[in-house]
Amino acid sequence: MKAKNFIPTFIPVVLELLSIFKRNAKHDQNIRKKDRTAEKIGSLEHLMVRLEKKVQQNRDYYQKSIKGVRIWLAINSALLIAILVKLFIG
Repeated sequence: MKAKNFIPTFIPVVLELLSIFKRNAKHDQNIRKKDRTAEKIGSLEHLMVRLEKKVQQNRDYYQKSIKGVRIWLAINSALLIAILVKLFIG
C-alpha cells in the first residue's frame, strides 16, 4: 500500500532527473566539440613534428650515403689510375 502512494510522487522526480541528465549530456557534447578542435590542432602539431624528424633522419641518411659513394668513387678512381699507370708505364 505504501508503495502505491509513493509512485505518483516519484514520477515528477524521475522526469526532472531525466531532463537534468539530458541537459548535462547536451552541455558535455558542446564542450567536447570545442575541445575537439584543440585536439585536432594538437594532433596536427604532433604529426608535423614527427614529419620533421623523419625528414631530418632521411637527410642524414642521404648525406651519409653520399659520403660513402664519394669514398667509393675516390677509391675506384685511384685504382683506375694505378691500373692505367701500370699498363702504360710498367
